[in-house]
Amino acid sequence: MEIVMENKYQNEDSYFKAKKRFNKIKAFYLHLLIYFSVTPTIIFINLKFTPEEQWFWYSVLGGGIPLLIHACKVYVFNDYWEERKIQEILNKEDNKQTWK
Repeated sequence: MEIVMENKYQNEDSYFKAKKRFNKIKAFYLHLLIYFSVTPTIIFINLKFTPEEQWFWYSVLGGGIPLLIHACKVYVFNDYWEERKIQEILNKEDNKQTWK
């Protein structure tokens, strides 16, 4: 009975982790969609009304840098280190309880 309950909680934990990861990826894609929708509009407005000044670069960089940071947070610097640290803390707690 104990094994069944443990597996149930592990599956729920895995589900919530997967859902959290999915939501982060979904938020990144929304950010990407907004960036690639707004940037061409800004470029068009700039080149249509003031082609002698190319101020659209400020918008491209101003929106592109946060987008790059968001991509790194989702795909490069993901939450695996958090999981490892949590597991490390749990293992230390288990070792303390074993010695008592």
